[in-house]
Amino acid sequence: MFFADDQLQAAIAGFKDEAIELLDNMEAALLEIQESGATSDRINAVFRAAHTIKGSGGMLKLQGLVDFTHIAENVLDDVRNGRMEMSDEMIDILLSSKDHMQNMVMFYSGGNLGALSSELEEVNNRLINELSKFSLGGLSQKKEESKPQDDSNDTGIAGYEIRVDFGKEIFKLGMDPSNFIRFLKTVGEIEEFSLDIDAIPTFSELEPQECFISTFIKLKSNKSEDEVREVFEFIKDDIKLKIIPLQNSKKEEAKSDNQPPKEVSSKPSAPAKKAAQNETKESGKNQKSSEAGMVTTSTIRVDSEKIDSLINLIGEMVIANANVVQKASELDSDDLMESISIVSHMIEEVRESAMKIRMVQIGETFNKFKRIVHDVSKKLDKDVELVINGGETELDKTIIEKLNDPLVHIVRNALDHGIETPNERYEKGKNPKGRLELNAFHDAGTIAIEIKDDGKGLDEERILAKAIEKGIVPEDAKLSQKEIFNLIFEPGFSTASQITDISGRGVGMDVVRRNIEALRGNIDIRSELDKGSTFSIHLPLTLAIIDGFLTRVGATHYVIPLDMVLECLELTKEHQDKMNGNSYINLRGSILPILYLREFFGELKPKDESDRENIIVVQVGDIKFGLVVEELLGEFQTVIKPLGKIYRGVRGVGGATILGSGEIALIIDVPMLNHAIESSLGGAA
Repeated sequence: MFFADDQLQAAIAGFKDEAIELLDNMEAALLEIQESGATSDRINAVFRAAHTIKGSGGMLKLQGLVDFTHIAENVLDDVRNGRMEMSDEMIDILLSSKDHMQNMVMFYSGGNLGALSSELEEVNNRLINELSKFSLGGLSQKKEESKPQDDSNDTGIAGYEIRVDFGKEIFKLGMDPSNFIRFLKTVGEIEEFSLDIDAIPTFSELEPQECFISTFIKLKSNKSEDEVREVFEFIKDDIKLKIIPLQNSKKEEAKSDNQPPKEVSSKPSAPAKKAAQNETKESGKNQKSSEAGMVTTSTIRVDSEKIDSLINLIGEMVIANANVVQKASELDSDDLMESISIVSHMIEEVRESAMKIRMVQIGETFNKFKRIVHDVSKKLDKDVELVINGGETELDKTIIEKLNDPLVHIVRNALDHGIETPNERYEKGKNPKGRLELNAFHDAGTIAIEIKDDGKGLDEERILAKAIEKGIVPEDAKLSQKEIFNLIFEPGFSTASQITDISGRGVGMDVVRRNIEALRGNIDIRSELDKGSTFSIHLPLTLAIIDGFLTRVGATHYVIPLDMVLECLELTKEHQDKMNGNSYINLRGSILPILYLREFFGELKPKDESDRENIIVVQVGDIKFGLVVEELLGEFQTVIKPLGKIYRGVRGVGGATILGSGEIALIIDVPMLNHAIESSLGGAA
């Protein structure tokens, strides 16, 4: 038995993350092959993914996964060795096989360790039949694998001498080192095996839950070094592995014919023993130091729930610290304020470090759309090129997870409604191959994401006519181009002439806007008939803790995201005289629209004539405008708390936070206020 029963499910859960990552790499390589051609690196990447999953699945007794992956691996091996060329049809079947393998991984990780479900079994049989059309090996492949290995081979490798130092955490991870030694037999014949007993500490220092196993192995095999190394792929970060190839020399073989047969020794061979001595020379007999280096890894997997919990705790620390600062300022103690300042600085550094943990590159999400574009464009008989820019741009993991569905809706609509068929594009004088771009970049304290296509664009007249027909707007409505485009976000709106399973049911784009606004973001559309459309999404960097600028209007405190603040200035009498009752001022030769927060939020406390008014200049995308407040209170670390259901409909408010005094401050939804200004100025902002 490879694993104890109570450890098997935990091992499978760990395997799931590794397998999903391998399958994503497999899919990416297949799509690259279809787009740019079959290079050896790409083919090997696909083969390695399948081979590693088969090996790890075998150790975990996931027989259904092993059997299916073995068939796919045979086909890939024929391609890798030049016995077969990879065609578009083969790529499509391998992509379907990848999906099936992923479904099986999820099936097993859900606690199902027996036979496959009837649905999976049906897909399994269908794909096996389709893969068999490409298999040159089949039964003959298995026969070849069952034959004894021959020392002579093209690579000149007769075998390997291997040293494996298992990390001391191996047992805690639910792993049994002997399983990997047994699995090594699938790539060759173990001729010699021994343990390094010097690595085992004295009884008084022995920890029962820690592993101190180091082995020397002589393996007879004609497999490549990479194939041997893949035996330990599942635990590569938790071991130290050294592999020394042994050359196949005919002269040595001839010489050995005249010598007595070599007696098999239980001791390690000379090269391996020498390597071990060199490794331990500097550390002497202190095995613990070498083990510490052995388990060092460059990355670590942590459940997202643990990170979320850490962020929440840090948020509470920020609030508690603000209260301490408030109380200390009332005591007027310089020494106390200096000590608190040091603690505040440390909390800020902890906050920034914790937030960086949750920041991930958006490129991983963008890359998943390669498959969507491939499948949907093929179904629609369209030829579409996907271009990705700014994949290295980082965004809060929580935002990226919630952004996936809106992006899927927009991309599918672009493919279905936006980009024309090759014939239609040819008749318009366009390149028959359509172009879809996914762009990400930083913009005025926000993350901007663009979905851009070079298709037919939005038809203003058709959209307005459809909106009037559905009663969304009155017949005599006078709307700007931007207002007409925004009609596509209305519930139930659709201009599709027929319903498809891709789009056209009048459901989707309203959900897109609602989901993006729930992330404190906004979405805008730019489009030109027969030129294409661009959907621009602006999102905050994070949903948890932000640097804010604290202000007061009447009796209410407001926080404005600091990244959106450009400058502050006083609204002087000279400014007011030149406004002539209008809602904008002349700021250094440019028109700056302004919004009075007192009036917008209906502040109940009467204005104190002694209060001066200030303008906070903010920017959203390429739009600048001013917010008029009565007091500027400076920078403030803001822990964002969601509003209750009753208050979620309040326009212009994106959340709340707690001040050091215990009072509530509202967080301004700056993009929403931009829309309010545009409406008041007739879209001229």
